[in-house]
Amino acid sequence: MSNEISEKYKISPYLIIFPLYVGMVGIGILSYQRTLIKHAGYNAWISVILTGISIHILLWMIYKLLSTTEGAHDIAAINNKLFGKFLGSFFNAAIVIYFVLGAFVKFKVYIELIQVWLFPSMNFLYVSIVILLLVYYTVSGGLRTVTGIAVWATIISCVSIIPQVLLAFPYLHPLNLLPLWNHSVSDILLSSEDMAFNFLGFEILLLFYPFIKTPEKSQKWAHLILFLVILLYGVILVLAFMFFTEEQLRHTIWPTLNMIGIFEVPLLQRLEYIAISLWFIKIIAGISIYIWAACRATKIAFRIRPRLFLVLSLIAMAILCEAIRDHRTVEKLADIYSKVGLYFIYVYIPFAFLCVLLRKKVRQLRVKS
Repeated sequence: MSNEISEKYKISPYLIIFPLYVGMVGIGILSYQRTLIKHAGYNAWISVILTGISIHILLWMIYKLLSTTEGAHDIAAINNKLFGKFLGSFFNAAIVIYFVLGAFVKFKVYIELIQVWLFPSMNFLYVSIVILLLVYYTVSGGLRTVTGIAVWATIISCVSIIPQVLLAFPYLHPLNLLPLWNHSVSDILLSSEDMAFNFLGFEILLLFYPFIKTPEKSQKWAHLILFLVILLYGVILVLAFMFFTEEQLRHTIWPTLNMIGIFEVPLLQRLEYIAISLWFIKIIAGISIYIWAACRATKIAFRIRPRLFLVLSLIAMAILCEAIRDHRTVEKLADIYSKVGLYFIYVYIPFAFLCVLLRKKVRQLRVKS
């Protein structure tokens, strides 16, 4: 079976910025400030920079990994080539589960957000079905459709964030940031570990890569959007630090929404309601990207029809969403996803990168001999 991808299914190199943005900026941007200050306090902005630098290095590794392996340009094919059919299938199955779990965490957390802020007594089975039907429509349209909705999600996200940032300025207290360094290096690193969870999503490139026209030209765009995401996280974090006291921030579950909630604009009395509603298309795009990646991995690794896996995974998500009602269970799932994600990006990606380089070196030595 040929895995060659027709040109009509591919996207231009610059378009990679949209799925990467949607993948990295998720629902966590509404609450990540509270998590970061646990270890580093108001010095957590340093953690954002350090984590961002490490992600830039990992992104470079991914491009090197995908462009170096001959005859395999996505992680599912590379696993089979590097580790053989049995071990390669194990890694591929783990990757599929990882992306489906990530999609479910995004889905369930957004449902909880609507339930807490908008409609506390509403039956959310119907809302879940609507969201999953939209995800089905998007993913079944292929990567170009997924990228299209990611474009709209990115535009809406940026249009809604900029006014919120401007509105916050009169209420800021810059002296909250002082002293600039009053935590140890170990505290900063622990905070960086927490911050890494918010960057999860760039690894979708491991499966997107073959669908990019002249993929080597997309690397500069990938690094550019990563830089802008680091800037976005840094700016919103510093705004929250200048807006709340440290004690307030420790007891605020959704700092970004609480910050928006005090603003009064003519005709729009509750801006946080608008923000949550606008986030709807962002969540659809984020879930769709993860599910598409899982479907692609199952097709390459196990020859399972993507549409069949898509239907089964969405049904499983709907059932799980109804079965899991306890917020603590959702937190545990998010924590599992976070820990698995950290191992995936900081252990597995460098390991696969080194294996590919070692394999290439061995082949060169054989040719010379």
